[in-house]
Amino acid sequence: METKTLNLPNHLLIPQVKQLIEKGHTVTLRVKGHSMRIFLKNNRDLATLAPIKPEELKVGQVVLAEVTPNCYVLHRIIKLTPTSLTLLGDGNVNITEQCRPSDVIAVATAFYRKGRTTPDLTTGLKWRIYSKIWKWLTPFRRIILGVYSRLF
Repeated sequence: METKTLNLPNHLLIPQVKQLIEKGHTVTLRVKGHSMRIFLKNNRDLATLAPIKPEELKVGQVVLAEVTPNCYVLHRIIKLTPTSLTLLGDGNVNITEQCRPSDVIAVATAFYRKGRTTPDLTTGLKWRIYSKIWKWLTPFRRIILGVYSRLF
């Protein structure tokens, strides 16, 4: 069976994704951009997104959120209060975004990396270890990402 790919700008695609998520569906999208590298690569990897209630959000989760009108990011929650979230892409050094819990559209539950058909679940040991190590390496991200950019 042949798979067809349709490329749409985020301002057209994400509202459709949001409708599906609000109906309780999961959606798998190709990752666009470089803000979640080293782990996720632009135009290569897929993210599976699922519904989440604002009260279920936790620090460390990767979420799809609307940070300004028609501006969407798939980033990790690094700080959470009842009225605001601070988000940081794994490939960012110090550029954060702010939004409200109600601006979160979905939570990432799995990633398909490097063309694999088996997902890396965000609840799995591999993802949890990666997340902890990457958090600990935050002071060294600039160096690590600089080296990575030159090699890949």
